[in-house]
Amino acid sequence: VTELVMSAAIQVILDHPDFPHRIAWWREDFGPGQVIIKEGDVTQNLYLIESGVLRVNKDVEVSEGRHMQSGLLELSEGEFFGELNLFGETTRCASIVALNKGVLIHIDGKALLEFMDQHLDLGYALLKELFIRASDALSFSNDRYSALYARQLSHDDEC
Repeated sequence: VTELVMSAAIQVILDHPDFPHRIAWWREDFGPGQVIIKEGDVTQNLYLIESGVLRVNKDVEVSEGRHMQSGLLELSEGEFFGELNLFGETTRCASIVALNKGVLIHIDGKALLEFMDQHLDLGYALLKELFIRASDALSFSNDRYSALYARQLSHDDEC
């Protein structure tokens, strides 16, 4: 793998001989506007951004029959996504769309889970990073929604 700044645990796994390139993981090019993950799809893969910028979009119903895509956040080099579906094939809760061209490392979720079962020490290190990331993301989301709710209350008071 390149000199990409990434999670140490993922780096060790991608470099491990028991997690072969082109079978358990591979690189994919993407272009502007390309949908990497579509909200509602059922997949179990994990993705690492090698280069480029992606936006996390959530479909929001603003009124009956009217929807908009809310840009929740942007992801860039060294960040990973898809971890929420790693442990079960459930529907994706948001879409991931490319803002420019770049390269992803696509990690087969089933192969990764098998690897983690066979290499408990490396699996534990990755799980620890995933839980820290999930905790950080939950805290970020909580702060963002609290600010939006406070703004709405303030707006309601003015009306």
